[in-house]
Amino acid sequence: MCAERGFTLIELVATLVLLAVAAIAITGLVAQISGRSASPVLQTQALYLAEGYLEEALLRAYADPDGVDEGCAAPRDAWDDIGDYACLAAAAPPSDATGAALPGLARYRVAMRVDPPAVVGGATTRRVEVRVTHLDGDIDLRLAGLRADY
Repeated sequence: MCAERGFTLIELVATLVLLAVAAIAITGLVAQISGRSASPVLQTQALYLAEGYLEEALLRAYADPDGVDEGCAAPRDAWDDIGDYACLAAAAPPSDATGAALPGLARYRVAMRVDPPAVVGGATTRRVEVRVTHLDGDIDLRLAGLRADY
């Protein structure tokens, strides 16, 4: 006599349950990974913003070259020394040097701090710190540099 081939109802139900559990686990994993996938992009953008602001400030003169304090009311492209960047103490959306908003970056906030002169390694320097945060993420990036008086 020939043995019958096929699945029993119990085997079929057990297989379906195992497949459902595997699908739920995979779906949860994919959701968890995709939920965090934007974080590296946000961190990279924050780093680029901080580097841009820091480079802009460090390329300015150490001391005011014309003896005129431009003040915070002056546009950023008129700032001529690193001390002027202390005007960015309050976190604000990023902008270019003319004050125009940077498209697509409105959820970021940029603040800067310029420390008083200090002697480091025999040179008079000022420390400039840029802080970039993001309204939606856990991003609080700080980047600092020293500008020497030479």
